Amino acid sequence: MRSGPTAETTGTTTRTPGGPASGASGASGASGASGASGASGASGGAVPRMSLAGDLLTLVLTLWLVGGLFLDGWAHNTRPQLETFFTPWHAVFYSGFVATAAWVCWSVWVRRGVPQGYGLALAGLAIFLLSGVGDMAWHLAFGIERNIAALLSPTHLGLFCGAFLLITTPLRSQWADPDPALGAGRQVRLARLLPAVGSVALAGCLSAFIFMYLHPLYENIVSIGHRDGLQAEFDAFQFVDVSQQNIEVGVPGFIFATAFLFGPLLFLARRWRPPAGSALVVIGVQALMMQALVGFRDPGLAVLGLLGAVAVEALLRLTGPSPSSPPRVRAFCALAPPLFWGVYFAGIGLHDGGLGWKGEVWGGTLVWSGLSLLALTMVMWPPAVPVPAPAPVSAPVSAPAPVSGPTASALDADGAV
Repeated sequence: MRSGPTAETTGTTTRTPGGPASGASGASGASGASGASGASGASGGAVPRMSLAGDLLTLVLTLWLVGGLFLDGWAHNTRPQLETFFTPWHAVFYSGFVATAAWVCWSVWVRRGVPQGYGLALAGLAIFLLSGVGDMAWHLAFGIERNIAALLSPTHLGLFCGAFLLITTPLRSQWADPDPALGAGRQVRLARLLPAVGSVALAGCLSAFIFMYLHPLYENIVSIGHRDGLQAEFDAFQFVDVSQQNIEVGVPGFIFATAFLFGPLLFLARRWRPPAGSALVVIGVQALMMQALVGFRDPGLAVLGLLGAVAVEALLRLTGPSPSSPPRVRAFCALAPPLFWGVYFAGIGLHDGGLGWKGEVWGGTLVWSGLSLLALTMVMWPPAVPVPAPAPVSAPVSAPAPVSGPTASALDADGAV
C-alpha cells in the first residue's frame, strides 16, 4: 500500500514519514489508530487512519477556531462601535481556520488519501473559505451587522456550517475506529475518547453561539429582579405584554439550550458508554463560554452551570447510559435536564430572593425539558423493525406415475383415450 512519498511497511504496521502509524488489526498504545478499514497491507490499499495524537491535534486546532469565534462574539457584545472587518479578534478566528486547514490538508497529502472521518472536513474547508471571502465582501459593502442580525447573516451561517463540519472531525474519526477497545457499550477512559468528547462539546458550543440570545446561561430573565426591572421600565399596560413576551421567548430558550447542552452527551451514548467526566466537559465548557460572550457580566450563571454539570455527572455515573441499554439512556434523558435546570432555578431563587416566573411556568419548563430530550431518544433509538417470518415450505408435488401396459400402446397409436 502506498501511504506516502516513501511508504515503509514493517510487520503489521504501515508508517508514513512524518505521519501517524496504523496497524492492520487494531489500535495499539498511544497511537490509537488502526483497524481493518484503515490499515495496512499492500493488497488492501486502504488509507491509514488518523492516530489518537492526530485527532487530539485536530481538536486543539478547532478549539482555536471556536475560541476565536467566541472572542469575536465578545467583542461585538461589549464593543458595539466596531465598524471594520480587520480586527484582532477576526485575526484569531481566521488564523485558527488557516491552522486547521493546513493540518487537514497535510494529513491528506501525506497519506495520499483521506483518512476516515476527514472527508467532510474537506467540504467544511471549502464552505468556510467561500463564506469567509463572502463575509469580508459583505462587511465592506454593507458594514458590520448588529445584534441578532449578525448571527443570522447568510455569510455567517455559511461560516457556521463550515466550522461545524471541521470541529466534528475528531468525533467522526473515533466513531469509525474499529478498535475493539472502543466497541459499543464498553467503558472507556476519558483520555482515550477525549477527541470525540471535546468534539461534541465544541459542536454544542457552536450551536449555542448562534442562538445565544435564547440561552438561559447567557442572560438571566427568570429572576424576580428582572421582573421588577421590567415593571419599573414600562407602564402597567406595557408590563403585562412585555412580561408575557419574556415567558414566550424564555421557555423555548430552555428547550433549545437543553438540546445544546445534552444533545452531545446523547450522541456519545449512541456509540459508547460516556466516560467519567464527559458531562463536566460538555456542559461545563458551554456554561463558561456563554458567559464569556458578555465578559462574565453575570458570573453567577456560570457558577450555576458548573454546579449543574456536577449534578448531571453524578446522574450519568448512576444511570450508566450506553448503546446497548436504551432504558438507561431514556432514564438519564428524562432526569438530567430537570436536574440541571432545577439547580439553575434554585440558585437564582436563593440568590435573588425569588423567581419572576410563576410556579406553573418554571415547573412546566422543567418537565418539558426532560420530555424534549426523552423524545430525542425515541428518534435515535427507534423500536426494532420486525422481521417477517419465512413462508412455510410446501411439500413438492410428485409427478404422475407413467402409464404402462396395453393402455400406453393404445395411446401411442391412436393419440386419444
